Amino acid sequence: MSGFTVQREDDFDFLSSEYDDLYALSDATPFQHGIWLDRLYNVLAPAREAEKVIVTARRDGGELVLVLPFVRRRLGPIRLVEYADLGVADYAAPVSDGTAGLEADPSMARRIREALGRFDLLRIERVADSPDPLTVLLAGATSARHLYDTHLMTLASSVEEWRGALDAGFVRHLDRKHKRLRPKGEKRLLEITDVTAVEDLMRRMQEFRAARFAERRGIDLVQDPDCFEFYCAVVRDSVKTGAPGTLSVLEVGGEPVAIAFDLIAPDRDLFLLVGYDMQRLRNYSLGLLIVEELAKDAIGRGQQFFDLTVGDESYKADFGARRRPVYEVRVIATLRGRTYVLGRTAYLRTRRLAKKTLEAWARRRAALAAKKNSSPAT
Repeated sequence: MSGFTVQREDDFDFLSSEYDDLYALSDATPFQHGIWLDRLYNVLAPAREAEKVIVTARRDGGELVLVLPFVRRRLGPIRLVEYADLGVADYAAPVSDGTAGLEADPSMARRIREALGRFDLLRIERVADSPDPLTVLLAGATSARHLYDTHLMTLASSVEEWRGALDAGFVRHLDRKHKRLRPKGEKRLLEITDVTAVEDLMRRMQEFRAARFAERRGIDLVQDPDCFEFYCAVVRDSVKTGAPGTLSVLEVGGEPVAIAFDLIAPDRDLFLLVGYDMQRLRNYSLGLLIVEELAKDAIGRGQQFFDLTVGDESYKADFGARRRPVYEVRVIATLRGRTYVLGRTAYLRTRRLAKKTLEAWARRRAALAAKKNSSPAT
């Protein structure tokens, strides 16, 4: 007989000490931190009409050894069960005691699947490095690699050693931008510890991002009222308790020019939200400078990695970040679910191709403009 009880606990308390203890034992990410999940379920999920679906496994004596946080919602006719993501999480991982031997229980995956109830599609969108820790827990699960990756910077024991490992031309570029900023006043990075400052700073970040995303014609979750309320709730708790993240401000001459909220794991800093003043300081590469300042701060805290998270933006290679694969884990339960997956995959491939075409056209246009401007007058 199995030594574990698998069940639904949709009223599970993510702020409980038993969850804190399990999270500390697990390889889960800050996107599964108790505060993050508590605020997601209580602030964002109701606004998205998403129901809690929490599957747990306990030893027969009651000790918690596994938590799988899901939500259930409808996408048109599709009955969807997905990891507690709702668009705001970059990584999914099981919250489990790796020493419990769950994978050795031949009934575990079947019992978890049964506990989840009926659905057309189960989807876990972003699993870094390997899908195996989740596929082994879900009967019928398959995985597919995303078209994009995530990116991880390895830090050094000192700022000088870390910068010395970067491309020399890129370091000179950063130094030129720092030099250009000097006449505008002293530059310093501040970690916010006053919770009363959070609302104003998050509003300032929102304004900074609105200008940047409008130019890129991109979708910014920070502009969505429900997501913004969720982010503010997590940031307030982080400032109060020190977890799961930190709110930082880069000041120049006493004025905020960049604001960032990062999540913190024991060995790394995860770069999550940032806004910077493009309107006033457009040509100062503030996006690069805030990454550099945050990486320096992480080195000062003794962290080993700076995680630039999901997406293939070119600046990540400039910072020497290495690519890590990202997977989607799926359990397709019905023909309706399969049809949805095929249609969504085709749509995402088409959208990515269109984006690459537009980016190539923009680069060509910029190169032609630069060539024209550098030609001698006739």
